[in-house]
Amino acid sequence: MDTLLQIIGFGPAALGLFITADRNGRLRQMLDCGVQVHERSGSLEQWDCLSYEIEANSPIADFLAGIRRDGAFAQCLQQPQVQRWLQAPDQVVPLVQVSAFLRQLAQVIIELCLAHPNAAVHFAHGVEAIRCEAGGFTVSGSWGSCSSRYLVLACGARVRDLQHQQGVSTASTLCSDRVLRGQVDPALLQALEQGKAVVVLGGSHSAFSVVGYLLERFAGWLGPGSIQVLCRRRPALWAASTRVAAPLRAQDRVDEDSGEVNRFCGLRGAAQDTLLQIEAGARASVVLHIGATDPQPWLARGALLINATGYRPRVPGLLDGQGRQLSLDQLDGNLCKHPQTHELTVGGAAVPGLFGTGLGFSDRRGETLEVGVNFFHGRCAGNILHAVL
Repeated sequence: MDTLLQIIGFGPAALGLFITADRNGRLRQMLDCGVQVHERSGSLEQWDCLSYEIEANSPIADFLAGIRRDGAFAQCLQQPQVQRWLQAPDQVVPLVQVSAFLRQLAQVIIELCLAHPNAAVHFAHGVEAIRCEAGGFTVSGSWGSCSSRYLVLACGARVRDLQHQQGVSTASTLCSDRVLRGQVDPALLQALEQGKAVVVLGGSHSAFSVVGYLLERFAGWLGPGSIQVLCRRRPALWAASTRVAAPLRAQDRVDEDSGEVNRFCGLRGAAQDTLLQIEAGARASVVLHIGATDPQPWLARGALLINATGYRPRVPGLLDGQGRQLSLDQLDGNLCKHPQTHELTVGGAAVPGLFGTGLGFSDRRGETLEVGVNFFHGRCAGNILHAVL
């Protein structure tokens, strides 16, 4: 096989593999060995990763600290705005600005691959199937197929569907992802103008980011109880480990080696502030229902439902060498990894050479999630590159 590694997806997690390789002085080796990236977006112009109309979950340092200042991505750090960020690394900035910065990092990777005969980033390469064969993997789509010794799933995640909720009509349901990207404002405005309640289902960070988005974007159309939030339990609050943050709480999970706090455990930033304002009675337009998660009574009254029940990893069809379907192990919505090899598992056994990174692909330590899941300076990319190179 001429290609050592294939990566499915070209979002932040995939970028983190290249950035980590550069930081560790192994980017040239990675390219020399052969790497092929398959991205379903049609082009970089259509690539809209993290372009949400809300602020980032965490400080801008999370997106800058892992980039080597004298490495392949140094040019991206020289811009005036990024220099201002570097002077105040604890500030939180809008995700649309982070997305624009990630696009510049992606452009550097594309140019590096264009200049190297053994590497390429392929757009419009949606992967439909993966076949695990002796000594490697073959991925395929409408564009053809490609084989490699190792494979990394960096496919991202999708909002959980509501198929288990009998009678929930897709016509009366919006996805939180589309709401936060500003793609469904007309439908939201129409519902509010008609006096319909907007029901947010879920207690996730996305759910309260949606509530904050509605409060800011549609303040003039919100009356008492216009927004109803249904969640199973009171959401946990997240506390950062930075010097300017609130003290850590007993339930916060901290990586013993890196000192990072799990960015995906509990409400953070503006979402956390929104919950606290609701509980303090400062947001009369929002009613919080703890323990009530059945949207049917609200839908029967014509409410508009926003699904914010969390994410599930996006994984193409996975087959063994005989064409039989393989089902990757999952726990708490995350794909399981072998604690020693960090490979994804099927039936408790590692699949040799198959790795995953990003949302839905968190590492595990014992029975708990490994919490260092920041894609640029967490340990996940380092574990993968150590195994592959």
